[in-house]
Amino acid sequence: MTPSLMAFNVCRHRHNNIRDVCRWFGLCLSPSIAPDAAFASLYGRYHPIHERSMHSTSILLASREYITESQPRSPAVRSIRLPSNTADQKLQLLSFYRFVPIDNPESIRDVLFERLKTIHGLRGTVYVANEGINTQFAVPEDSLWELLNTFGKAGQCDGAVLPFDAFEKEAPNMGNVVDEGVPTFDRLIVRTRDNILRDGIAPAEENNSVLDWTNNGVELDAKDWDEQLRPLVNADENIQLLDCRNSYESDQGTFVHSTPLDTQTFSETWDMLDEKVKSNSLDPSKPTFIFCTGGIRCVKVGAYLKQRLGFDDVRSLKHGIIGYQRWKNCEQQLDGTQDNSDRDESLWVGENFLFDKRRFSNEGSDNTHEEDNKQ
Repeated sequence: MTPSLMAFNVCRHRHNNIRDVCRWFGLCLSPSIAPDAAFASLYGRYHPIHERSMHSTSILLASREYITESQPRSPAVRSIRLPSNTADQKLQLLSFYRFVPIDNPESIRDVLFERLKTIHGLRGTVYVANEGINTQFAVPEDSLWELLNTFGKAGQCDGAVLPFDAFEKEAPNMGNVVDEGVPTFDRLIVRTRDNILRDGIAPAEENNSVLDWTNNGVELDAKDWDEQLRPLVNADENIQLLDCRNSYESDQGTFVHSTPLDTQTFSETWDMLDEKVKSNSLDPSKPTFIFCTGGIRCVKVGAYLKQRLGFDDVRSLKHGIIGYQRWKNCEQQLDGTQDNSDRDESLWVGENFLFDKRRFSNEGSDNTHEEDNKQ
């Protein structure tokens, strides 16, 4: 267990204030520290609820507010639209995932939904599948610990409902703290799917084997990522740095010297990687850096590169672009160099495409490398 994860678990069990935990992580969640910090949902396009094909029923509450909950026409989905009564509160944005075998995703979905809908002001999306769990939330600050404890291991955290601890391997990916009026999610949805991240990967032809998501290379935190990439960028070396997002995302912003995969959907990734290896555009013997919005896509890309294409050295950005931007903001605030032209420039250029209703964030961008990035 890493020191930061150990600190997170200690503070979680003791119900310490979230900003105390942030000091352990150096996450700088306070709006005064990172007023424009970015958060991206990681797992596919955001579809407004009116685009979903499901029956719903309205329940009239004593307060004359309405709650809308899905009916059995879409049995994989449990959904509720809560009254908006958090106007004066700040919302913490966060996401997390864990690849862990789940034998009964439908039961987990139902238990989670019944528990989560009792958490004041919570909105977001949860995907549950046999391969694990994948979440993104906007939660009032006062309800944050209640949410985190829900995803701890039953018997160890108050209110926990899972047979495993979602944070056993990694702490949640904390986004910014925003005003309630900032568009994020309009309801709480808990649903089962075939995969927590749909990938379209076919079993291997020779033995029909599936990929082991735990064998995906090495995760680098933002500081190590920057320290390893920066000398290569400054030396103008030929870096194998893959942007594992879709073209509509990478067109808005990316890391200096990165190579976009130019996909329209995540399922196109594998053919693109195969072609790049066949054309010698990618060398499996060279160190290969990969990144995405929040990290989950890199789990599957890293596993494919190592297990199907034989790459020796795959390095992914822990917590993705979100984590890098958060670290860069914290670095500037902690050393007081936010207005100092001598500080290291961000290796990120442009905007970060968001899958929640805000769509874009330019937080962390630096136009110094704009011309380099166009080449």
